[in-house]
Amino acid sequence: MDETTKMTADLIVYGKIYTADSKRSLAQAMAVADGKIIYVGDRAGAERYAGENTQVIEHDKGLVIPGMTEGHAHISSTTEIVYGVSLANKESIDDYVTAIKDYMASHPDEKVVSGSGFENGVFGSLGPTADILDDISTDVPMVMISEDHHSYWVNSKAMELVGIDETTAEVPNGVIVRYPGTSRPTGWFKEMAGNLFSAVLPEMTADNFAHAIECYQDIALSNGVTIAFEPMFDKKQNYDRRFAGYAKLNSEGKLKVTFRVGYTLEPVDDEDYVFAELAKYHEKFRYVPKIQVNTLKIFADGVVEGHTAFLRDDYADAPGDKGEPMLSQERINAAVKRALDAGYDVHAHAIGDAAIDEVLNAYEYGQTETDRDYRNAITHLQVMVPEHVDRMKSLGVVAVTNPYWHFRNSVYYDTLEKPFLGEERASKEYYMRSITDAGIVTSCASDFPVTVPPRTMDALHLMVNRKQPGHPEMEEMGAGETISVEDGLQVLTYGGAYQNRLEKTKGSLEAGKDADFVLLDSDVLTIPKEDIYKTQVTATYICGEKVWA
Repeated sequence: MDETTKMTADLIVYGKIYTADSKRSLAQAMAVADGKIIYVGDRAGAERYAGENTQVIEHDKGLVIPGMTEGHAHISSTTEIVYGVSLANKESIDDYVTAIKDYMASHPDEKVVSGSGFENGVFGSLGPTADILDDISTDVPMVMISEDHHSYWVNSKAMELVGIDETTAEVPNGVIVRYPGTSRPTGWFKEMAGNLFSAVLPEMTADNFAHAIECYQDIALSNGVTIAFEPMFDKKQNYDRRFAGYAKLNSEGKLKVTFRVGYTLEPVDDEDYVFAELAKYHEKFRYVPKIQVNTLKIFADGVVEGHTAFLRDDYADAPGDKGEPMLSQERINAAVKRALDAGYDVHAHAIGDAAIDEVLNAYEYGQTETDRDYRNAITHLQVMVPEHVDRMKSLGVVAVTNPYWHFRNSVYYDTLEKPFLGEERASKEYYMRSITDAGIVTSCASDFPVTVPPRTMDALHLMVNRKQPGHPEMEEMGAGETISVEDGLQVLTYGGAYQNRLEKTKGSLEAGKDADFVLLDSDVLTIPKEDIYKTQVTATYICGEKVWA
């Protein structure tokens, strides 16, 4: 008899279990001891591990799946939700104004009013203007960050404080939007131009960040997320306090989710400084299981809605404008090579097809060791062409997709994406099946707090349907790009563990791995696909311990 069969389980789970192993096996039972899975198989086999103190879970309705992964979320930026005005999921300018007024009424002593979550498409072609905020107050500076985090909406007081007027020069890799035919700023600042307001935004302490990270963790666990990757990014460059927030929670034993963090290189950064800081935090957390820093994050471009995504062909509404890369090919090559030579992975933001070209060129340039297991990633992948799929597969690139956005959102698709990209490109954006069918390891990301709330079952629904939850009549985005429920579960579980080099211990329910698993209240493998979004996470377990219910 194998030694493991002599063990007594601390916990046995009975029910329909989707293991997410290489065969996508289904099981009837799972036994756990000391936080590890010691058996997965039929019910009779699990009963051999039962002892007098064994806890038993009978999950006779629904499905048991592995813990899920958040492949790209700005976790420490939960401060924006906890400490500022939330404009997420509001539908009009009036809604934004009301939310800001309500916040100011309940925070009368606030010296700066900040917030996040507005959608550029709500405002029309002129975009958000200072005049709208000035009608609320011209005495208190206001700085609002867009839902995609690629633009800022400010009032006149904020511009006055940082000395912005008609004479202000353009910002490299940024856009100061001005009224047509004039030099007067409207109050809308894109990409690196947002850095101008770093001095205005409220300062956050390590305690603030610790509280925000813990708030995010509660959200993650309620959605069955047990691994999360943060591409740390902030205009104020307050990374020291963000990492101190993580360290504080770790020292207090409050980190439950397994966090992996990337240090971001922005176009304006001194690269020697960035790599020195990356090395410092890599060493600081090197042997800390719950928080490690092993990745360099880079930006190849901006976003379509800001005309800052880097495209092969012109924007449909702006002939001659293809957008611009955040980093030149030479510079991105050098940064990628330097990161890889130092032993890090690279995680790249790329929206436009030309930006994806640039990142793939850099990965091909930097991946010089034939026997190395590269795990470089590209996230967002909005405007792709078929050759990208072939190149990603050949280079072993991980696709960190954003299924939360894979539907014809009326604000984004109709107002921004279709007019800016043209029907041909817009109708084919956000590959999914093309990627998974090619055998590219794929993970799921919300880009939180871009997506609020980041419901994993919404993501699964959108992978399978590519229609807004609750709207089966809607035309699906990207004909032929839906995937199966099984494929979607692999993306949510194993794919994210692989992205973060955790697949040997997490990401699937197999003997020897950590007992990280989730109880769903319905069997997403058999219910009508139009109802997947209705599924709820009822409990989340990490190493056999219930951490959320």
